[in-house]
This record gives sequence, C-alpha cells and structure tokens, in this order.
Amino acid sequence: MLRFCHRLLLLPLLLGLAFVALPGGRAQTLEPITILAPGWHSEVTGPIEISAQVYPGEDGLIRVTLVDAHQNLLARQLLRLEAPSDGQVVFTTQLAFELPRESTTALMTIATQDDYHRPLALRSVMLNLQSSGNERIQTQAVTGPWLEVVQPLPGALIAESPLVLEGTVIPLNEKPIVIELLTEQGGAILTKQLAVEKPGEPMLFAVSLAYVPPGRMRNMRLVIRQPAEIIGENAILDSLPITLAP
Repeated sequence: MLRFCHRLLLLPLLLGLAFVALPGGRAQTLEPITILAPGWHSEVTGPIEISAQVYPGEDGLIRVTLVDAHQNLLARQLLRLEAPSDGQVVFTTQLAFELPRESTTALMTIATQDDYHRPLALRSVMLNLQSSGNERIQTQAVTGPWLEVVQPLPGALIAESPLVLEGTVIPLNEKPIVIELLTEQGGAILTKQLAVEKPGEPMLFAVSLAYVPPGRMRNMRLVIRQPAEIIGENAILDSLPITLAP
C-alpha cells in the first residue's frame, strides 16, 4: 500500500527504456512520461490532482516535486508502484502544498531513475498556485517527442573516443541543451552544451564527445536535458544507456 492517495491502472507493454531502436538506425523516444493533468499554466489550489502515464525505472519509483519561482521546495512525493519493469503505469495522485504567499508560479516535475539511481526521464509543467479561489485546469497539449537520437543506439558498445551523438531536438525554451555522460555512481565524466536559437523549432545536432577510455567495461548513461526557467530545475530530460569499452 502506498502512503499517498492514488489509483493505479497497469497497462502491460513491452517497453522499458527511454529510447528504442527503430529501422534505419534511429533511436525514437517512447515518451517515458506523459503528464495528462494539470496542463501548462493551470490555476490550481491544494491539493493538486495529478494524472500521468509513466514507464517506471528499474527501482519502481516515481518522484513528484513542486518548486516555486523563488526555488522553494513546496511539495515532494515518492511513489513506489507495483508494476512490471517493462510496463506502463497510468496513475493519479494528490499533491498537497503550502503557499508562503497568496499566489505564485511553480514548476511541477515527474521523474524516474534507473537502477543506479541516475536520471532516466523527466517531464514538467508550469502552474499558477493559489491559496484559495476557483481552479482553472488547462488541457495538456499532446505533442510528439522532443528528442530523436540517430546515434548512438540504446545499449551501444562504444569502443573508442570520441563518442558521436547525432539527432534532432525541439527546445522548450531559450536555455541551452545540456548533454552529460554519467558513470554508474552518477558522476559526469563529460558535459557539453548546445546553444538554442529558436525554441519550439526542430534543431539538428551532431556533437563529438571526447573521453578518456576506461580501464574496464563501464555501464554509462547518456543524458540529454534542458534546464527550466527556475534555476536548478530541469524542464525536460531523456536518457539512454551505453557501454564504454576499454
């Protein structure tokens, strides 16, 4: 039993990674997290009624956070879902919060992690929080994947430096796209940024990531994310596993 009020509907699917290899050598995003409600810029009072579709990570946990424009953590939930690791979960939950003022804007994020506790995927919505009054829930727009990776494919074995990352990204805002290669412990052995010129427009990229070859086989995770307008928070994140060979 979960400590939080939520309902679960399990829809078994043979999908578990943030990316899957497609014919033609592409890695297509599976939309590992889809926030169904509330939509962007909804006006809400507590508790927030949240509905989402999620492919949980290997740890079976879903992390929900609410951070205001002043970087104050207003609420946090950690949900453990009784779901198969290769299945999608459709869930609802209530997120209670306390406002330090009558109203404020805040970023709500839903995130998952892999079995090494590294970021797997994250989605977010910006909300207008009110201490009282009528709610105005906006419909969440249905959009396609924000990121498509041409190479490397998920699970690729990389035998020599540099690692070449190619694909297409649709930035959500003017913040740079951040690319990180994480070790099993979660540390970044390299970080690179891509400048954004036109948010909302597809942007082709090809990045060469030079690294020091490891002394043994390493289970790495390549993370592609875009920071939110709120400092220290991410607006969106996807990742894929790769292996570095000595």
